Amino acid sequence: MNIRPFIGSVICIMMFGWSSYGQSHASNIVFLLDISNSMGKDHKMELLQKSTEELCKVLNAKDRVSLLTFGTVVETLYSSSSFSGSDSLLRTLKKVRSTAAATNINRGIYDAIEQSDKMKLPEENHVFLVTDGEFALNPFTKSLVEKRKDIRLTCVIVGKGPSAEKAVKYVTEELKLKVITLVNEEADVKKLAELVKSTVIDIQ
Repeated sequence: MNIRPFIGSVICIMMFGWSSYGQSHASNIVFLLDISNSMGKDHKMELLQKSTEELCKVLNAKDRVSLLTFGTVVETLYSSSSFSGSDSLLRTLKKVRSTAAATNINRGIYDAIEQSDKMKLPEENHVFLVTDGEFALNPFTKSLVEKRKDIRLTCVIVGKGPSAEKAVKYVTEELKLKVITLVNEEADVKKLAELVKSTVIDIQ
């Protein structure tokens, strides 16, 4: 994927933290998706759907997968303790509409961690926050994220521009979390599955 450095620095990305793929470890994966109005612009949802389709190819029946959305409210749209294929997840994702006027990101993260705990595995527990712009966590949520080292929280920024750059800076410098950027370049989507299997990538 053509991921450019932000704020003139080298960003080291743990590609979705999935170092177990190709091995026998199962993963517990929670996708937390922003459905604010802006996510419906510039083909961001289409890019996310195509990326998810590629990601599904590296999942198997040992994996536990959940999909939550957050806007004005937080909803759990998909949950499976044994991933049986991409069809059901992709059908659910295609029904998602980005129409929310507000984004309750703090409640979203709280519920995503709670969902992860319900499906918890001895290792490889992941929450992926998928959004497209600048945000800030309240003190309670920030403290929760800092304490829950047993869950790998990764921020996926969809799109590009000043707001996305501010989000990347906040996530990497303030929250000290890993970040992935998805840009609106359909040709890059096919490469995503290969990148996911990598442990660490240095962006020069």
